Amino acid sequence: MSAMKLLAAMILTAGMLSAVHVVLAADPDPLQDFCIADIAAGPVSNGFPCKLPALASTEDFAFSGLAEPADPSRVATNGTATLAFVREWPALNTQGLSLIRLDINPGGIISPHTHNLATEILYVLEGEMYTGFVTNNFGNDPTISNKVYAKIVKKGEAFIFPRGLLHFQLNKGKVPASSLNVLNSQNPGIQLMPSALFGSGIDREMLERSFFMNATQVAALETIFQQ
Repeated sequence: MSAMKLLAAMILTAGMLSAVHVVLAADPDPLQDFCIADIAAGPVSNGFPCKLPALASTEDFAFSGLAEPADPSRVATNGTATLAFVREWPALNTQGLSLIRLDINPGGIISPHTHNLATEILYVLEGEMYTGFVTNNFGNDPTISNKVYAKIVKKGEAFIFPRGLLHFQLNKGKVPASSLNVLNSQNPGIQLMPSALFGSGIDREMLERSFFMNATQVAALETIFQQ
């Protein structure tokens, strides 16, 4: 093979690999009309096995779990997130989508958190929410390093959270607020920052030094988030 042909082959291979990387950046495309997850069989490398298509029914494709608001007063944050991921709605398997309903009482919050596997769009159903996200500390553009983009979003308005970035919700209004959120993964992942830091068992000295807190203060937060 001549040098020019070898170079052309290498460029073509690199392009193909780049295209594959782009495709795999989100959930894989389905290879069938639908794949109702067999949750009992357990997850495999990228989702769940399909139950036999002949066993599917219309009810598999319908979901009522987000129809009614949850009761935010039952949790300390006064804000709840009701999930419709693949485990809750098996028909989402291989479809690359999931939903979350947020219900937040006045003064309530959804703690700062991330979805490492999905981009998210929030659409306010009722009330209003102060919501936004924070950019990476060391992203591609240093001019927007660790920058917050946040505002009060009202009924009928929407807000997008780029994939993997820290984001949050706070009801600063006087009435309960709710939203329906769409994510582009059947299993977008959730990591709540307070629980991850103070509820996971990280060495206490690490937390004291990171947040300039003493042992008593760290212990008090661990008591809350390790429950």
